[in-house]
Amino acid sequence: MSEYNHENVRKLEIGLPYLLKHNREHEKDIHKWIQRAKEAQLDIVVDDLQKVLELSHKISGYFESALNNLKHDVGP
Repeated sequence: MSEYNHENVRKLEIGLPYLLKHNREHEKDIHKWIQRAKEAQLDIVVDDLQKVLELSHKISGYFESALNNLKHDVGP
């Protein structure tokens, strides 16, 4: 593996876990906003935020997949 590729792999090994953690923190925040919208009886807003949460879960899944693929492709 070239030095350039090794450097990029290392950046991915650092960056992807950070992005996954960051996205999961947003998911926690979205839960709070959903609760606030429920308390305010804003059903349309609740529906929209639930869609955002679903998409965020999908994004986390893609981050996890990317990490697993990176580990598989690069190995120890």
